[in-house]
Amino acid sequence: MAPELGRILGQSVVVENRAGASGNLMSQQLVGAPADGYTLGLAGLQITTNPWMIANPGYSPDDLVVVGQIAALPVVVIASIKSGIRDFPGLIEAARRKDGGLTVASGGYGTTSHLGPELVFRNQGVRYTIVVYRGGGPALQGLISGETDVTFDIASPGHRPNFEAGTLRPLAVLQGAREPALPDIPAVAEFGLGPEVFVRSWLGLMVRAGTPPEIIARLHAALNEALAAPELKQRMERLGMVVTPSPAQADAQALYRGELARWGALIRAANIRIEG
Repeated sequence: MAPELGRILGQSVVVENRAGASGNLMSQQLVGAPADGYTLGLAGLQITTNPWMIANPGYSPDDLVVVGQIAALPVVVIASIKSGIRDFPGLIEAARRKDGGLTVASGGYGTTSHLGPELVFRNQGVRYTIVVYRGGGPALQGLISGETDVTFDIASPGHRPNFEAGTLRPLAVLQGAREPALPDIPAVAEFGLGPEVFVRSWLGLMVRAGTPPEIIARLHAALNEALAAPELKQRMERLGMVVTPSPAQADAQALYRGELARWGALIRAANIRIEG
């Protein structure tokens, strides 16, 4: 995004990776910066989960404003071939049979690979055991080796070689309809599940609350113009992203507030807590 945004805004856009605490350190830095639109943050699922999981996140959800959505990321339920699970109904049956012994690989607390199974399995009234790895890559290797049975992962072109080799088996996407880019993978709605378990991860651009409305409007317009650039759109699609610009900035903020409410309710019900 950075080069295209810079061209449109007439400014240098410098990307700084601020990893740590599931992205919470980045959010703290953004909230600590001036509310002038010159410091932006990459918004995503974890800005809507961290405030509920981390005892002292260092900021309030009201301190952030989402300027616009960038992309949606389909979530795929994937089984290890060594698990013997062949389809999504077979996954639910295996979870009932094992009664907590079904193992789920996760790349970290509060991620899609953690909260996705929590959402689905609680809805289906079955138990599971989560195995947390130090990132998505090790979690996927654990799944391939058979250390774990299943994962709920963001769709990626990197999965295809394992699907084709038969080391991993895609079971379903957590959606109401099949993803056009993944036409061979059924949607969970085909197995009778409803919107309460539909999940699409997402990415957006955010600023600190208090940023002047005219600056937020300018950033929203620039973001949507950048997303309309054919080359950028093609690059994002090759990475497995579904480009989803927000028609209005209010739509992006509504997405943020809705996700906060949804994941907050789940995290409280499941009593999920991590250290900040």
